[in-house]
Amino acid sequence: GYVVILEEGIDVGRPIELFFHSHPSTPTSIHPRNLIVANAGSSVRLMEWHVGRGASDYWTNPVTEIVVGSEARVSHHKVQRESINAFHLSQTRVSLANRGFYTGFLMSTGARLARCEIEVHLEGNGADCRLDGIYLACGHQHSDITTRIAHTEPGGSSRQVFKGVLDDHSHGVFQGQVSVSPDAQHTDGHQLNKTLLLSENSEVDTKPELEIFADDVKCSHGATAGQLDEMELFYLRSRGLDAKEARHVLVRAFIAEVLESVDKGDFRDQ
Repeated sequence: GYVVILEEGIDVGRPIELFFHSHPSTPTSIHPRNLIVANAGSSVRLMEWHVGRGASDYWTNPVTEIVVGSEARVSHHKVQRESINAFHLSQTRVSLANRGFYTGFLMSTGARLARCEIEVHLEGNGADCRLDGIYLACGHQHSDITTRIAHTEPGGSSRQVFKGVLDDHSHGVFQGQVSVSPDAQHTDGHQLNKTLLLSENSEVDTKPELEIFADDVKCSHGATAGQLDEMELFYLRSRGLDAKEARHVLVRAFIAEVLESVDKGDFRDQ
């Protein structure tokens, strides 16, 4: 695993890129333990890749703990692109102090079975969290995204947007919980999950959840699942695109909202 510790007031200008590459010749289990500590007023961007090759089964089981100090800023982008026979089970735990800011982005496309859990605790006044994600699956892949955001102090805000595209016999799961404690007045929380089903055999289970114990909050959640619009496909084909190109354009447009949260550059292009 890795450890990143930022001293107070330090601004790391360039992104830190972290690359986990698995290419085992026999069934293997891998258990990285990662730690990020951003002390008060510091700032860092991290790009984390989990990539696999080969036909062997293996299990990747990373745990990442992120501590965001007062007025510190952490941007954490993760791509899960394990090999098709792999199992990827990950957990990320984040704690935010006063006016701390955490931005998380997750793209999950690989592994036979993937479950990515993200747990964020807004433990300081005015803490802010944004989570965005994309999950893409085909064949018989299973992709699970589970998030828990706990508002425990007043004035915090959180925003989640997760979009999925499922094809063939793939199965997607989104479980998102936002909890607001009695002391967390003036909380602003938003949660949205949308899934595009490209096959009659693909399936999604989605459960956005709000648990509110305060009386002066602004929270919302929603979930939708559907297929490509036949009229939109017809329009694009009438302009000269074949069926595959038209579908490709609509899928890219569907996930574009989530990609907008990623800064322009090499990471976003890839």
